Amino acid sequence: MKSSFPKQIVLSGCFVALLGGYSAMADSELDNALQRSAQLKEPLIILVAESGQSHADDAALKLMDSPAIAAMTKQVVTVVLDLSVSRNRAVAARFHPVETPLLLCLSSEGVIISRDEKHISKSELLKRIEDARQHGAELDAKLDQLREDAAKGGDGTEARLRLSDFLLQHRNSFEAIPVLEGVVHSKTNSPPARVRAWVSLARAHLWVMEVEKARHEADDLIATLGQEDPEAIAGGNLIHGIQDANGKRAALAREEFRAAIAASPDSAYGKEAKEALVKLPKK
Repeated sequence: MKSSFPKQIVLSGCFVALLGGYSAMADSELDNALQRSAQLKEPLIILVAESGQSHADDAALKLMDSPAIAAMTKQVVTVVLDLSVSRNRAVAARFHPVETPLLLCLSSEGVIISRDEKHISKSELLKRIEDARQHGAELDAKLDQLREDAAKGGDGTEARLRLSDFLLQHRNSFEAIPVLEGVVHSKTNSPPARVRAWVSLARAHLWVMEVEKARHEADDLIATLGQEDPEAIAGGNLIHGIQDANGKRAALAREEFRAAIAASPDSAYGKEAKEALVKLPKK
């Protein structure tokens, strides 16, 4: 199959390699790449790097653009997000690119199979592509079954939680968010199920770098379910503590972790808060 795309068109530092050709990327560039990957039933390879940031970044960008790699990945959809272009930062945020270069290999249905940071070699890239080809179909089949189960009539809460657990396990937090929102906002669900989903929802927002949304979800969890279930208070304060610890606000994080422990010391959230409290700087 030959590409109908021009040999190379680069728009704002982004391009998609499809069957050896390139397609200019609009605002929905990543979604388009995901759709193409699904159509071709081939992995999606994403490189997040920042040109000029480091030798490793520049080497990874050069590697992805090399004729050798292009020849070996003719049937793979490839996306490069150069963070030196400001608009690409928002696109890349869903992948939590704390350190670059960041290489991600996704199945044809978008399940993240592998994640590598800092140094990307040619042999490593090719190995990851081969791994994605070997394991992608199995993961896609699992995802399809979980989606089918979650879409069935009836309550379906446990099925939706199994789907969100699968997505979170593979660090597909962006895709897990709408699934979790469905559980959180259904008042027919039990408080424990909603608490569990709400804490996971806030964590997912933290992962995709939507910090304010994470804080609002934690506040809403405490306000909505705090009087019914003390684990809601523990979970909400745990999220606040994690957020403030990440923001180097240790004193505030200490108070929030202690509030989580006080609310429900034997819960998973209280225990996690205890562990996090010990790791905070003493002063």
